[in-house]
Amino acid sequence: MPPNRTITILGTPVACVTYQSAFEIIQTLAREPRPTAVCPANTHILSEARHDPKFARIMAKFDLVLPDGMPVVWALNLRGAGLSDRVYGPYFMKYVLQNTPRPWRHFFFGDTSECLEELRRAAIELQPEIEIVGALSPPFRQWTESDEAQFAQAINRAAPDFVWVALAGGRMEEWIMGNQSRYNRGVFLAVGDAFTLLSGRRPFAPQWMQRLALTWLFRLLAEPRRLGPRYLRYNSLFVYYLLRDRLLGRPQPQAIE
Repeated sequence: MPPNRTITILGTPVACVTYQSAFEIIQTLAREPRPTAVCPANTHILSEARHDPKFARIMAKFDLVLPDGMPVVWALNLRGAGLSDRVYGPYFMKYVLQNTPRPWRHFFFGDTSECLEELRRAAIELQPEIEIVGALSPPFRQWTESDEAQFAQAINRAAPDFVWVALAGGRMEEWIMGNQSRYNRGVFLAVGDAFTLLSGRRPFAPQWMQRLALTWLFRLLAEPRRLGPRYLRYNSLFVYYLLRDRLLGRPQPQAIE
């Protein structure tokens, strides 16, 4: 079932949702007799989709795209969304884990075995009645067809309702949409660094920085060499494309009700 309303930002339809309404949507998706997919989208994701037609085609296949950052919320609100907060991937994962005791079933895919074990413990603290039916740390190399078949066998056998995916960069989105045909059902959610944050291996940005949309600055100060070039490129592209569309009067698709 699609979200009640989406607004296209830089060519990608983004849902006008809150944590609660997004949670209700993924519960519906989890009941579908097919695999479905959810992606929190920040300025990086939306800018890359606008800049790269191949990635745009991948993003267009997701059943639900969430407004992951405050700049995305501001862009939506300029089009009348009326949102007061983002739906940040790690917090959304936390929200879902807290509110899905048995019989809901969870599977964690990505990161290291050590991180997955710490994540399992953190999830049980959040929701003592949680049912974690599997966790898989894929090899840190190029995956073969045999690897993919083994991943699918493990996940299909576990029959999860929610498959939480944490892989580096844009690999998550590409992997999820490129392998849907291998899976029987379940909601595949691309949650980036949520495993690292929820397991406690890296701290969240302070709340005051999050309220001011400065999570990116907190991360940049922690990892300037790795994140500096990426943030400069994609944050600049996001602003450039937004201004270009407004100044040049680029036609935007109407919001979908």
